[in-house]
Amino acid sequence: MPGPQDPLERFSEIEKLVSRVYFRFSHLFLNDPELRDFWWQMAKEEEEHSSILLACKALVDSHESAKVDPGIAQGKAERIEEQLNAYLGRGTASITVDEAFRIALDIEGSELDAIYSRLVKSSELEIGKTMEHVGVPASVQRRKLAAAVRRFATDPEVRASAEAL
Repeated sequence: MPGPQDPLERFSEIEKLVSRVYFRFSHLFLNDPELRDFWWQMAKEEEEHSSILLACKALVDSHESAKVDPGIAQGKAERIEEQLNAYLGRGTASITVDEAFRIALDIEGSELDAIYSRLVKSSELEIGKTMEHVGVPASVQRRKLAAAVRRFATDPEVRASAEAL
């Protein structure tokens, strides 16, 4: 499924896909309120990331001379979209807690933040500094994910991956 041509809009759509994965995990673990709420919060933070990228796009669009390099990470975007759609295409009833965390670690370790940084810097505007103060920073989200893995996951490989995040 091809995404929007504007890279900020395209990666905003990717963040929405990530939120859908996390919302699905939240629904999967309805019987464990702590785990359910953790995934719900992660999903809401991904929605915030999507909105932040759209705000960046609006700022770029409001300056005639500002443009975002459309070629930044297009291949990576396609691979991430395929991966997320594959996760969403699976039946969730068979996903274990460890597998949900493994998927989240794959997503959060996918270099999205570095791509966003390059996209914003390519616009030649100082919007990156402004946007750093909006929403939950990815580094905070990764720390929360690692803490949740330590709390809920039992698979040693998943726990080790969280420590390396």
